[in-house]
Amino acid sequence: MATDWVTTLQEQADFATQIAEDVKQTLKMPDLTATQASRLYRVVEQGAQSFDRIIDEMEQHDIESSLTEAADTIADMWTSLSIATANRLRALQGLKPIEFPSDESVTDSNT
Repeated sequence: MATDWVTTLQEQADFATQIAEDVKQTLKMPDLTATQASRLYRVVEQGAQSFDRIIDEMEQHDIESSLTEAADTIADMWTSLSIATANRLRALQGLKPIEFPSDESVTDSNT
């Protein structure tokens, strides 16, 4: 049975969007504990890993570029959620947030 990638990606996008809203609301909680943030981080990481398996499966097939671009967008959502939850956990632990160079600073360092 062939996989309906359009439906699969739409379902995954809807799921990631719902998780993103839940994560956003949870991270705003002023009384969020490090334990709760750690659990949230693990949930986000599990979602990201599940989506990574979908991407791995897609790579085994000849998929249209529009679908791989959609998958990349969803993967970026999971990455952003992971970074946001990790940084909130780090803040609760008294650590500095994870920072990534902007695309501009990476380009500047290559010239």
